[in-house]
Amino acid sequence: MHEELLEVVIHSALLALYSLLTVGLAAASALVEYRSYAALTTGEMLLAGWMAAIGLVVLVFAYFVLRDKALVEYRYLTG
Repeated sequence: MHEELLEVVIHSALLALYSLLTVGLAAASALVEYRSYAALTTGEMLLAGWMAAIGLVVLVFAYFVLRDKALVEYRYLTG
């Protein structure tokens, strides 16, 4: 009985952790993309391009964390 409860608690905590990580990465991506736009409006095209690429990479990483980690924990909890 206690082992089953502990297992559910652990998987719930992992789901919360992966969800927070995904939200944090998506927010960081949005911030970098905004800074990219700000750099573009000042005329620094090379810096804006690099920042846009980094923002896209961080957003893709957030998607992979959501797909490969958070959804696995969610599916485990929902059966």
